[in-house]
Amino acid sequence: MTAARLARNPYRLRRAELLRRSSLPNAVDLFSGAGGITLGLANAGFNVVYCADLDAGCEATHKRNFPSIPFQRMAVQDVRGADILKMTGLRRGELDLLIGGPPCQGFSILGQREIWDPRNSLFREFIRVANELKPKCVVIENVTGLATLGAGRVLADIRDAFRGAGYNIECAELLAAQYGVPQMRWRMFFIGWRLDQNQKGGFPLATHGRAGIGDLIPNRTIKLEESAGFVTIAEAIADLGAIETGQIGTKYRRRPLGSYQEAMREGAPELVANHYAPRLSPQNIARLRALKPGQDWRDLPRRLLPAGMQRALRKDHTRRYRRMQWLGVARTIITRFRDPKSGEYTHPEQHRTISIREAARIQSFPDWFTFAGGYSQQYDQVGNAVPPLLAKAVGMELREILNGRKTVSPGRVKSRYVIPEDWQLALA
Repeated sequence: MTAARLARNPYRLRRAELLRRSSLPNAVDLFSGAGGITLGLANAGFNVVYCADLDAGCEATHKRNFPSIPFQRMAVQDVRGADILKMTGLRRGELDLLIGGPPCQGFSILGQREIWDPRNSLFREFIRVANELKPKCVVIENVTGLATLGAGRVLADIRDAFRGAGYNIECAELLAAQYGVPQMRWRMFFIGWRLDQNQKGGFPLATHGRAGIGDLIPNRTIKLEESAGFVTIAEAIADLGAIETGQIGTKYRRRPLGSYQEAMREGAPELVANHYAPRLSPQNIARLRALKPGQDWRDLPRRLLPAGMQRALRKDHTRRYRRMQWLGVARTIITRFRDPKSGEYTHPEQHRTISIREAARIQSFPDWFTFAGGYSQQYDQVGNAVPPLLAKAVGMELREILNGRKTVSPGRVKSRYVIPEDWQLALA
């Protein structure tokens, strides 16, 4: 691949250290996790000047991949704006962007959806830090389930917290596949601008597929023509070497084919990192051997079904044990992607669930980006991450506004959930 072609590759993600410039807008990333937002923002033209997260595995991964970006391992309750300003040399009001994704387990439609979950109050701590730093722009990223939690109470609280801190606010659901991520992953983004900035917007136009923002929504059937143009599973991972359950692979299967694989392998060492497939029970291996691409538990012989699923209705659990299809688009990567009954995480042709590296590819992490810690920590880091390419798309839009190259967005983006000017929550 020529240098000129590589430079134009839309999936390219380079190391932050190669991109830093004193003239770039700056950003702080709270709840930074494995670093998906940090990597995306660096490639969107931001200097990320500070990160924080409570997880020790995330700290090790950050230091491995972002050695020059300060990181503090601490709870957000202990993060102080004054300390960040002192570490970065910024004054209150000078920070361009504060961004973060408070842990989503309390909000997610996959979880218990308990409004009293203490993790649901972490956004208040995030807004407190925003008040102490007074950045020009504040972004919160989270799961779409947040929008309806407590009959809208949590969403209303976020609205009021932004307003109380002196920011206008808009929200929209963004689908990662529409920005080059090979995954049907919807996320809710709240973007607030400090009132003196006289700005709105920051939601990037879709770059992949035929639909626009808000045209494709979760838990609805997506027609084949609507996913045309999305990066497929084959384009994402087909060059990675074959492995068995419980094995670690270190080799590529072949030369990269297509722009996505070329970008993922740029700057990577010869040996593949994190290409580990979890060990499965003999019963689970037998189940996977019986499934063809696109099939799920409903296609298994009754004798192979777990006892609990022998009584399940066929309309339920439609993704359990489903085998991926090479020409399909991956479903949301979660922390439990090691378990075939958790969803569509079985390799298209090998009798195992996808490896940590394959899941990282589907999340759009390049191969040079390696994950530290034990396997359980790596599963959590990959499954909880914001896809870097999605973060890059949002970052590029925000940078254009911050640099004055884009005026106030004309009108709202399409969204099921809107926050009108009178600050009353409404369904679109």
